[in-house]
Formats: sequence, structure tokens, C-alpha cells
Amino acid sequence: MLIYVVIAGLAGALLMFAGDMLLYYTPEDFAYDSRSSSAEKIQAIVDVMKELPARRVMAGGMIGPVSAFLYCVGFSHMVWMTDERMKTLAVAAFLFSCFGIITGGAYHSHCAYLGLLGEERFADALKAVETYFQKMPLIFYAGEGIGFLLLVVLIVSGHTILPRWMFFLSPGILFLLRLAVGCLPKGIRIIVSGGWTNLISVIYYLAVLILILSY
Repeated sequence: MLIYVVIAGLAGALLMFAGDMLLYYTPEDFAYDSRSSSAEKIQAIVDVMKELPARRVMAGGMIGPVSAFLYCVGFSHMVWMTDERMKTLAVAAFLFSCFGIITGGAYHSHCAYLGLLGEERFADALKAVETYFQKMPLIFYAGEGIGFLLLVVLIVSGHTILPRWMFFLSPGILFLLRLAVGCLPKGIRIIVSGGWTNLISVIYYLAVLILILSY
């Protein structure tokens, strides 16, 4: 069972990453840097998305809930791979992570509005949406942040089947590199930085899958 839920988690991460690229990938890259404010970053994304075909933007948004479901299945690996002494903590990590990604899937779905309302005639509606978008990620980051922190505790304490060094490849630790990947050269930055919140899970699940298959 463990290998199947890990594969589901990997599929969810890859699918959500594909959704990111459908929503705002462009060879022109984002018009912001690591020092830009949250509002400036959202405006830069709007400037990209409003030039994309509406069907592409809608497809990217619709991927969010489907990916979130696969992510939740994948998060159950935290419970499956943890010994009985720490099952309660593992369940808590699972639930917090699910709470975060469900919000993230909704955020992803609603992100399509940024492109669909990008025209000047929708300026007032877009302003309200942008305000909403500056607050919604707080729930996502809080849920996944707690879940991933508990996952780190489980790995480092040796109560999972994973070696302790997997701590370095856990999503919570990889997320800390976000500022660094935001400084990547133009072209690669929009792929890596734009999809980093999902790429960290791709890296983690691939590592877990390799370890399981090697046992």
C-alpha cells in the first residue's frame, strides 16, 4: 500500500506543477525579483496570465482540486511509514498537510480569475480578487507548514522507515530554498521558482519511491 500512496502523491505534485505552468508559464518570465512585495508579484502574474488563451488558464485552474485529492492520498504515507509509537503525531502531520493542500487546490483553482479578469474593464473586480489572493496563501502555508514540520520531527526522531538524512530532502526543508531559486536566471526562474511549492514534493516523493524500491 505504501508504494501506491507515494506514487499518488508524486502524481499530485507533478499534476499541480503542470497546472502552474499552464496558468502562467511564458518565455518572458515574471517582471519581479525577490525584493518585490506580494502585491507586485501578483500583478506580475496577472500581466502574464491576461495574455494567455482563456481555455489554457481555465485548464490550469481546474487541475487544482484534482491534484489536491492526489496530494491527500499521498500524504497518508506519513501514517503508513511511521511506527506505532508515533502514529498519533503522524496522523496529525497527515491532517494538517491535507488541510493545507485542500486550501492550496482551491487557491490554484481560483488563480484562473487573475487571468480571466485581467482586462482593463474588469479592473475593480480584479482589485478585489488580488486582495483576496494576498490573504488566502496564509491558510495554505500554515497547514502545510505544520504538517511538514511534524514530518521532519518524525524522520529525524527515527520513527519512520526513512533514513534520518531524508530530513534534507523533506518538503519543509526544501521550501526554505525558495528565496534562492527566486534568484535563478530569466527563463529557468519561471519554471523552478514558479512551481517550487510543488517541485519540493516531486523531489521528496521521488526520493521516497527510490528508497522503497531499494529495500
